[in-house]
Amino acid sequence: MITEFEKRIYNCYLKNFRNNLPYQPRKNFDGIDPNILAYLNKISLFLKRYNHISLDDYFVAFKDLHPEEKYPPLSFFTSRLALKHYSLYKKKQEDQSPEKQFDKIKEGFKFIGMFCLENKIPLEKYIYHKTGYMVSWLNHYREHRINPYCLMELGNFLGVLDSLQKDEVSLFAENLDSNLIAFKTRYNQSTKTKEYVKKLTESIKNFLKKELTKN
Repeated sequence: MITEFEKRIYNCYLKNFRNNLPYQPRKNFDGIDPNILAYLNKISLFLKRYNHISLDDYFVAFKDLHPEEKYPPLSFFTSRLALKHYSLYKKKQEDQSPEKQFDKIKEGFKFIGMFCLENKIPLEKYIYHKTGYMVSWLNHYREHRINPYCLMELGNFLGVLDSLQKDEVSLFAENLDSNLIAFKTRYNQSTKTKEYVKKLTESIKNFLKKELTKN
């Protein structure tokens, strides 16, 4: 038995395998090869366990990083190497001009807003909030739920970052830690990005004030 999510996975793979050539999404999965079904099941379990991973990005990553190479078989996406490609692809996205990341910045602010609402905290407390022993935003960054530029107007973000254990920051936010000066420079040099981030920061702050005072 194949699930609807496994069908989505297969058609996402097929789309990228065709490499921008015309393709027909598979609708009838009767008689599907048992080996393919086993791979789909393994990928499905992995993506459900790590639900912060974007399905589309997971299959786009190899093609983006190796545009001249032959697209790998489905079995490749059950490997640790596929996850490494995904991480490198997300890092490449972060290292682009901030003005090319407005959609990711907006998605990050939406996530932060919902997280604060669920935990009944104002936006000002987000950078100090902990989940267990870990500062929450550090894990959110590790999972690519938030964009680095989402943090730039959140109070004493740099002070909080500086106060964290260096080995913890290197483990969970290596790209942010290694390229912090570059991120700050790009941010300060992009008037459009600064205005956009400030606008979204204020919007989320006001949204939370309104929602948290309802009860």
